[in-house]
Amino acid sequence: MYALVDGNNFYVSCERVFRPSLNGLPVCVLSNNDGCAISRSNEAKALGITMGAPWFKIKHLAETDGLVALSANFALYGDLSDRMMSLAAGLGPHQEIYSIDESFIDLSDVAGNLTERSHKIRSRILQWVGIPCGIGIGSTKTLAKLANHVAKSAERKPGSYPEQLAQVCNLAVLTPSELDAVFAATPVNEVWGIGRQISKQLIDGGVKTVLDLVRLDPAMVKRRWSVVLERTVRELQGINCVELEHSPPNRNRKSPVPVLLVTQLRSWPI
Repeated sequence: MYALVDGNNFYVSCERVFRPSLNGLPVCVLSNNDGCAISRSNEAKALGITMGAPWFKIKHLAETDGLVALSANFALYGDLSDRMMSLAAGLGPHQEIYSIDESFIDLSDVAGNLTERSHKIRSRILQWVGIPCGIGIGSTKTLAKLANHVAKSAERKPGSYPEQLAQVCNLAVLTPSELDAVFAATPVNEVWGIGRQISKQLIDGGVKTVLDLVRLDPAMVKRRWSVVLERTVRELQGINCVELEHSPPNRNRKSPVPVLLVTQLRSWPI
């Protein structure tokens, strides 16, 4: 069993910690040299600003819609990330810090109600650090990642998923019919590791939702696409194919801030 803890709109949330006046406003954080948007508040997303949107194409929104654009402060984001990750480690003894705003937690040996425990950790992070986050729980890392998407979407877009899945989504406690409904409501391109090209091929082949993908034969997927997509399908079916990483990653993730090593941390009392 795994949990994925992910900070919401992380860079924007970091800025709001020290500038509460930004709450409720459309805000975006720009990349080096203020080239493009690399983090957007929910209000900015509602304006149609996409990830990576060039600043020169959206700067008119500052006058028409009150968009606030900020230059990135990676030193600040790294410091708040360290604080958030240390609290997220309270979920379980083993943690993989996947990126500046995401970490996987191994919950295999954690007793008790995992959903309640996750809500307490989420509240602690919000109270002590000021960063809102979503927590997804699943029997594989891919399912945990998908559950995190559901947790965030259910909070940001009421009606997209059942209300009780907002903020913390534990796919492991859903009935088969409830799980199928969540899968059916989720586009296939929201699955971790499925990029534009593969998602287009899947959609063209009639595989439009996660439910469609889960029902595919993994052996056929391997023959038609790749062993990577086969593993993704198996992970969505509940078969663990991707373990926690216990060595430094040899590639950059999603941030110029160095990714921390996988650690084994003492759980904070809850």
